[in-house]
Amino acid sequence: MRMRELERLTGVGRETIRFYIREGLLPEPDRASANSAFYNETHVARLKAIKRLQEERFLPLAIIRTLLDGEDGDRWLHADAFPDLDAMLRARLDPGGAGATLEELAKQTGFTIDELRLAVEEGVLCPDRDGRFGPRDIAVARCLWELNVIGFSVERGFVGGGAMYTQFIQWLVGQEMRLFFEHTAGKIGDDEALAMAERGISTINEMLSLMRTREILRQLEARRRIANDNA
Repeated sequence: MRMRELERLTGVGRETIRFYIREGLLPEPDRASANSAFYNETHVARLKAIKRLQEERFLPLAIIRTLLDGEDGDRWLHADAFPDLDAMLRARLDPGGAGATLEELAKQTGFTIDELRLAVEEGVLCPDRDGRFGPRDIAVARCLWELNVIGFSVERGFVGGGAMYTQFIQWLVGQEMRLFFEHTAGKIGDDEALAMAERGISTINEMLSLMRTREILRQLEARRRIANDNA
């Protein structure tokens, strides 16, 4: 198909399509000449996937590329690859309780509206489509406030660091999702996939906490030795 037909089928403009090709999110089209390009169903499927991930999951292009990359990176897009896993997992993992507006969250935590908006811009807090924050985001905001009380405050220059954590987590989860679907889709049933995901999240969270603490202590020790050598 030609560019015009690809635009019609996906609702994505040609300049955006060309940008995705340059960024490696889409494969190069077949070319009969320098000015004649032909696209196929792979382009259609990937464009629809990119659009859906941006509009429904609010994922940045770097994470979308991670999900689409790999030897079998499209496996997780198959319609029969655990289609209800997100809903079932959310039902088990999401904490109960009411959500909060930005103003309500400010009253609950002590942050100003502008400080919370910065956390949203950094991706540390993620409101839903109605602008409300769920129980998990409320808990994250309380953690942020506790860090502020401890001394990791704006006054001491601790500002803008949330984006570092957001980018790391998005990259890490993108890698985990790709691996999970590559090795389970079409190979195990929905119940086993749900059990793996639920228990895996808890176990990996614990493992990461232990590994992070270990690395902090290791680097502090290395810093002390270097400082003593330079004394």
